[in-house]
Amino acid sequence: MPVDTDTQIPQLLTSNSATPRKIGLLSNPNSRRNRAHPGKVAAIVANHPAIDHRISQSAADIGPALRAFADNGVDVLAINGGDGTTARVFTELFESQPFQHTPDIILLPGGTTNMNAGDVGMRGNLVRAVQHMLAWADNPSRGVERLQRPILRVQGGVDSGPVYGLFFGTGTVISGIEYCKRNIHTLGIRDEFGPALVMLRTMWGIARKEAYFSAPTDTRIELDSHPDARSRPVIQLIVSTLERLFLGLHPFWGRETGPLHCTWIEKPTRKVLRAFPSLVRGKPNRHVTPDNGYFSHNAQQLRLWMDGLFTLDGEMHRAGAEHGPLTITSAGNLNFLRISDART
Repeated sequence: MPVDTDTQIPQLLTSNSATPRKIGLLSNPNSRRNRAHPGKVAAIVANHPAIDHRISQSAADIGPALRAFADNGVDVLAINGGDGTTARVFTELFESQPFQHTPDIILLPGGTTNMNAGDVGMRGNLVRAVQHMLAWADNPSRGVERLQRPILRVQGGVDSGPVYGLFFGTGTVISGIEYCKRNIHTLGIRDEFGPALVMLRTMWGIARKEAYFSAPTDTRIELDSHPDARSRPVIQLIVSTLERLFLGLHPFWGRETGPLHCTWIEKPTRKVLRAFPSLVRGKPNRHVTPDNGYFSHNAQQLRLWMDGLFTLDGEMHRAGAEHGPLTITSAGNLNFLRISDART
C-alpha cells in the first residue's frame, strides 16, 4: 500500500468530483453508539449498491475485512467505531498493506469520545452522518472536505509490535482515562464533554498536588536524535498529529518543523490555574514556561525511556525502560473525507 510520506503540512482540500466511489464500511457493533442503536446502521445501508458493509466483532476480523474490501475494488474506507477501532484499522492498513492504492478514509462518530472524527471525520449524530455519506455516494458531485494527517507509528511497547494512531498519551492521561470510566461515564456523560471534565479535574488535581493526578513518571525524552541523558519527572505527556482535540482544543505551541506535536508537563509545576487557559489553546502566556514545568515541541521523531502504561487512541499498551525506548514517528499521511453537510 503506497503511502504519502510528505508529513510536513496538514492539508485541507475541497473536492467536487463526480466520479462514483466504492465505499467499504467497517462497523464495530461493540462501540458505544452502535450498542445504543443495534442494527441501525446495517439497516440504513442495506442493499445500497455503493456500500460494501462488513462487521468487525473483534480485532481479528479487521484484516480479513480490509482484504475483502481491496479485492472488491473499494477506494473509500468508512470506519464506524470509536478511536480504538480507528487505531486498529490504521495498524492493519500500514502493517499488512492490503490495498494496492491507499483508500480515502471516512471516520464516522460511532464511539464514545470520537476525538479523531472530531478533527478529520464526521461529527455529531451517527445516523445522520451515515445518511449524509449515502447521499454523497448517490451524488458524488456534492462537495466534501479532504483533510490530510500524518499517522503516528509507535514502536517498542513491551506487549505489542508497532501500533498506529493519531493521539498518544502517558502519565496522568492514563489516570484521567481511568477516572473518566469510573466517575464520568457512569453518570451518562459521553462524547467530548467527558474528556473535558476529566481535563479540568486533572489540572485541579495537579494544582492541589494530589498524588493521583500529579505523581511523576521518570522519563528520558529524546527529540530528533538530540542526545539527552536526563531523567525528567514527567506528570503528563501527549503526542498527536491532530489539529483539533476535544472541544477544539490545541495544546501545542512548538515552533520547530515536524509532524509530531508534543507537549509535556514536569514537576514541579507552578502557576497551574493561571497557565491553564492559554496552555490548552496553544497560545502560551507568561506563566507557560519551562521554568514553570511546561514544554512543547514539534519533531520528526520522539524516543521515550519510561516504565508504565501509554495509550494510543484509547488503546492501552505498556512500556519498559529496560525493554528499550518507545520510538514515535510518522508512518506517512492518510487522506480523510468529511462530507460537508454532516458537520455540526
